[in-house]
Amino acid sequence: MKKFQPLTHWTTDFAAQGVFDDINRLVAFDEWSNWPTCEELATLFPYDITNLNNKAIEFVPQKVSENFSAVAYEEVIYTTGKIPTREQSWHDVFGALTWSLFPQTKALINKLHFDDIQKNGKEQRSKLRNALTLFDECGVVLVTTNKEVLTKLESHQWTETFVDNRELWHCAKADGVGVFQFGHANYEMLTKPYIGLTGKWLALEMSAELLSLPLNVQYRMVDERLAKYIKSGALDDNQKLFPLPLLGVPNWYSENEHPDFYLNEDYFQPKRK
Repeated sequence: MKKFQPLTHWTTDFAAQGVFDDINRLVAFDEWSNWPTCEELATLFPYDITNLNNKAIEFVPQKVSENFSAVAYEEVIYTTGKIPTREQSWHDVFGALTWSLFPQTKALINKLHFDDIQKNGKEQRSKLRNALTLFDECGVVLVTTNKEVLTKLESHQWTETFVDNRELWHCAKADGVGVFQFGHANYEMLTKPYIGLTGKWLALEMSAELLSLPLNVQYRMVDERLAKYIKSGALDDNQKLFPLPLLGVPNWYSENEHPDFYLNEDYFQPKRK
């Protein structure tokens, strides 16, 4: 499996891949001819966003001399509403994008980090903070009431999931499966896709019929339900997240149109007994 090498220049060539379809419909990447400024990133917001400390969310340039720890980063965002943003950083561009698509969930994750730090201190990372970080970086939200598909996916029955039930993915029917990319690290790595790229999925029990609604409404509804689900304790341990080979998601990667693509067991690994 190839090691990921991040892009170091501004380009929108990657946006032709299916995984970026939603972004292409919601955000005019092609209108930016160069790395966006903090002010330009703020235009992504669907409305004025505040965190759960009632501070307005604002992207601010991160100085070269500033090197925030994970603890300090979450504390700054919660106490001030300001998000330190590095120049020419795909990771931070997609982080800003996630704030615009899932503002309620991002604000909740930030508060849960902050509250956990206050309770357990800065030295020891809890299971909760580990799970929140993993989902924040690599999470994928599945929207479906189809428990059979989820069972097959959890059991690593990749062919049965992605080939035999291919027509259910992105299908606006009661038994369909909606897919919403969340993790900003995933987005960064998907700019240069490689075999081995894997996310972590979490399922919301919602009808995929919502896919027939306007795209911005879909994200608003998923964001609201996702925040409530996480607040209920659904994401307090990494064990509640399951691997999802991102290049295997139908329509997200052109090579997976061929069933043989899923026979690579180095990537589509069988479930360990």
